[in-house]
Amino acid sequence: MKKVERSYIRQILDAINERTISFAGGLPNENLFPIEDLKVATNKVLENKLCLQYSKSQGVEGLREKIAQIYTEKFDFPTNKDEILITTGSQQAFDIIAKSFLNKELYVQRPTYIGALSAYKVLDLDIKSFEDLDDLENRLNTSNGLYAMSDFTNPTGRVVEQERREEVAKILNKKQCYFIEDGAYSLIDFDGVIRKPISALYEKSFHLGSFSKIVAPGFRVGWIRAKKEMIEQMMVCKEAIDLHTSTFNQMILNEYMEEFDVFEHIKLVRAEYQSKMKFMADCFEKYIPSFKFERPKGGMFIYGSFEENSFELAKKALEQDVAFVPAKVFFHDNRDSKEARFNFTNSTFEQIEEGVQKLAKLLS
Repeated sequence: MKKVERSYIRQILDAINERTISFAGGLPNENLFPIEDLKVATNKVLENKLCLQYSKSQGVEGLREKIAQIYTEKFDFPTNKDEILITTGSQQAFDIIAKSFLNKELYVQRPTYIGALSAYKVLDLDIKSFEDLDDLENRLNTSNGLYAMSDFTNPTGRVVEQERREEVAKILNKKQCYFIEDGAYSLIDFDGVIRKPISALYEKSFHLGSFSKIVAPGFRVGWIRAKKEMIEQMMVCKEAIDLHTSTFNQMILNEYMEEFDVFEHIKLVRAEYQSKMKFMADCFEKYIPSFKFERPKGGMFIYGSFEENSFELAKKALEQDVAFVPAKVFFHDNRDSKEARFNFTNSTFEQIEEGVQKLAKLLS
């Protein structure tokens, strides 16, 4: 039997207790969940018995239409409902795409999102990484794939600028490999900027989105935006996995977006996260000036470098009830690193300061 290790972050989340100050998981702030609005939407949905029935494998039509409208109006990426497949979170999207289209080899950014690495490793894909986009031109071909984030990359928080996006699209159009673009944080720019995805410039692509970061992760509702022909091919895999994503959850989100402006809610999320980021950054500069980082312009993480091995430091920190993620787990080959990722969205200001102070004491 093939041995595959669990995600480091999921293990950390299992290990923490009520005393732990956790900067580890990419958890949204539950105090921002639009509970009252969701109650209204849920009660309305429950008036329709079909909310508890089987539904279309591709997803609830009204929800797909609303997601397509976001692509067309916000991302400048013309889309219709037939180009959207609803998935059980983005995590399922990785699985469906890989099983439907990828043969053996996949290139990922270095470092990259651990959830994607886990999904692809389970499928026994040959994962290779790159740091410079220029490296890709000599490596990509019609039989392999590329996975990347272009907005507030997890874990680094970096953004691929427009000129660079066009360069990547030129390489992809030349090489004709499959391109998976993860847009989990694309709507969480602190200044409200929404950038045109690389996928809009390349047809053999999949753009992934999710309600986890912009509404609530417990719904486990995500999506894939792709050409209709590729959606139809992925439906075979989707139906074999779970028939369809929860009808009830999809209908609640659809009704919520029908009754309320999700972008007004996202404005609140952006503002809160920006203030938390600034506070954590100030704390690092005050208490651990040796920790080198750049302040992100969006997303949910601060990524930087210590003067010592971050994996060993993370183990010591956990003993002191502080959790963060060492960069080692974001490298497909588990190479040692001094870098680390800190989540700022799911802690109070008091917890942020106390946690950074504890780390400073540990380092001293």
